[in-house]
Amino acid sequence: MLNYLSAELWRMARRRLDLIWCAAYLLLVGVVALSWTGAPLHQTMEGFRDFLVIGLYLGYPLAALADGEARRLGTLRNEVSYGLPRGRIYLGKLLVSMLVALAACVVLIGFYLGGCWLLFPHDGSDGTVWSLLGYCLAGAFPLWLGGQALVMACYFLVRSSTMAAFLSIGILVVLASVFQTLGLLISPVFECIRHFLPGVMLDTLASMAFDWPYVGLCWIVGAVWCVGSTAVGLAIFRRKEIR
Repeated sequence: MLNYLSAELWRMARRRLDLIWCAAYLLLVGVVALSWTGAPLHQTMEGFRDFLVIGLYLGYPLAALADGEARRLGTLRNEVSYGLPRGRIYLGKLLVSMLVALAACVVLIGFYLGGCWLLFPHDGSDGTVWSLLGYCLAGAFPLWLGGQALVMACYFLVRSSTMAAFLSIGILVVLASVFQTLGLLISPVFECIRHFLPGVMLDTLASMAFDWPYVGLCWIVGAVWCVGSTAVGLAIFRRKEIR
């Protein structure tokens, strides 16, 4: 597995288009940071909470980055034909996407927070704001990983990359509105289920302060989404015909 992960990471580092996308993300983060020009530091940090849900939207490009157009180029079929276990292929690409997601999280958030720290004025509330950001990130991280596992399952199981993107976004974003409507029209059970969707939990997390039991719930829900999506995706991928 370690050799497979090393090979996948080396392949990703050789793709210039992916490096261009990473630079574009950094530029976008810089633009967002500069949009707070004139605001005190604590306001720019509090505004960061509103962007927690964006981590779910980055799941698809990260899954595509880990896949490296393997289906279009036929390399996925070659890996299976050469005798690589399907479990190693699936889990390897999932772990690579999560490692890249972790690295992207550190770079993007560090770039944003570091830029705000250097550019904007400080006051006595800085310490509280840093604590609040730590709280938000502690709860958001497992939900991001759960979303990443779901996106990877959709990417592997749906033949069309475009349909995989729509399916993953539909589950992570649109499903919350569907359950809300069903909860109003049919049964409140749907509303209860809705509260355990990653996007809804990220929105709730951003509006709460230092509710550590809720952070623990985020880790439990994130783990359920991650393990459940991986189990379903891997079980179907083992039986799927690769063309």
